[in-house]
Amino acid sequence: MNIRPALRLFTAFFCSCSLLSAQGPEHFTAEQLHSDFDLLVNSLKEAHTGLYRYTSPAQFDSVVQAQKAQLREGMNTLEFYRVAAPVVAWTREDHCDIHLSAGASVYLRTEGRFLPLPVLICSDSLFILTDAPEQSGLRGKQLLALNGQPLTEIFARIFNTFAADGYIQSSKERYLDHFGFAREYARVLGWTGTFELQLRDPLSGTTYTERVASVSLEKLREISSGLHIPGQEGDPLPAHVHFEADETARLVINTFSNSEYREAKMNFRQFVKRSFRDIRKNGSRNLIIDIRNNGGGSEGNEDYLFSFLTDKPYTKYKFVELSAFSFSFYPYTDYSEKRDRKQLERWLRQEHYRAADGRLLRKPGVEKPAPLQKEPFRGNIYILAGGWTYSGAAEFSSLMRAHTNAVFIGEETGGTYCGNTSGYSLELSLPNTGLWIDIPILRFEMNVNGGACDRGVLPDHAAMPSVQQYLQGYDAALEKARALIRGTKE
Repeated sequence: MNIRPALRLFTAFFCSCSLLSAQGPEHFTAEQLHSDFDLLVNSLKEAHTGLYRYTSPAQFDSVVQAQKAQLREGMNTLEFYRVAAPVVAWTREDHCDIHLSAGASVYLRTEGRFLPLPVLICSDSLFILTDAPEQSGLRGKQLLALNGQPLTEIFARIFNTFAADGYIQSSKERYLDHFGFAREYARVLGWTGTFELQLRDPLSGTTYTERVASVSLEKLREISSGLHIPGQEGDPLPAHVHFEADETARLVINTFSNSEYREAKMNFRQFVKRSFRDIRKNGSRNLIIDIRNNGGGSEGNEDYLFSFLTDKPYTKYKFVELSAFSFSFYPYTDYSEKRDRKQLERWLRQEHYRAADGRLLRKPGVEKPAPLQKEPFRGNIYILAGGWTYSGAAEFSSLMRAHTNAVFIGEETGGTYCGNTSGYSLELSLPNTGLWIDIPILRFEMNVNGGACDRGVLPDHAAMPSVQQYLQGYDAALEKARALIRGTKE
């Protein structure tokens, strides 16, 4: 199972104006642009097993034709990217990702100018978390419009340029938190020397206008580096366990990635086994599991954690489907070398078979779930989840929703209830423009019922802090869990 991509790159729309244009990247002929565009579309159709999971072939082809009609002679790398990225976004699969060429990335990083304001998105509104350099009075204010454009329009344009699983919004909003909004605004709408802000004071209700100077990306990151994020105690470890009052244990699992545990000189399964042994010794009757920052990781670790939380046998997947044993666009991928593609095909054939209906399905016995533990936790379970809860962590959430009475607190998970398309992935490099695309080739279909398959696991108790609470370090989801635990004793 793939972890959530650490970085998404997005498109921009063309606007008139005072926005600075990109002069650095290379320009291309119409023939080169059409060639790359067609290669991208045909590769997605050939390899992406979940391409039509949430979008019909007719809908996808309509988007393809609308975007292709925008190609024109002399477009540069960035302009072509702005046309191609919405096609990738319409896969509605967050593991399918598009990236700029190395040169275009360097250009944006060195020449781009950015809004100097980290933000928080809460209840479809955007709030400023810090003052601008040498300009006070902005912290805690609501941003209503930027350069004369309402935030609703800006959100619509930005959200239309990158994928989330299905129709989930929480992952898109969390990605724009802190300096993400400033970075994506520059990519999607361009940049200016100064920004005009239409603001609202949440306390007084007063609206007014301010102007701030743009900054470099390096300066933006510096401004954002000092932010305190509620729920993140600054512990560098990928997972830790705490014991609280009210016979409560709090288990924080920030990743399922084995490599991240190795880097921290930890072993995931040893940590989980030791933690539940300590929870049992401590006599904890309430367990808070915090997976708000867990983007997934190594397949099977979510099953191992789940094995300590249920005593009922289960089947995790209805099926795992492969798109093909071989691919026509190998020469443009990270499997361009014959020995690499032969190795990939050997793995794919070892793990999959052709079913009677023609589908390529995972063989029984591949990646079997962990056996159930003899002494699972039998107390009350509270799951803290949100937009960053993705991939394997979203699968864990689905298992907990389908097979336990766990109470979910926070916001909708970033991964859908019924599964995702991930696993093995081909990295397609477009030969003319240099854009590259991650194309996942395994569709994982969870064996769960009772939820919408195009949405994530929804919270039983929604919990998002107000901007004032956030700035004070108040962890709304954790405090809600503690209040529920206290309520069970009253």
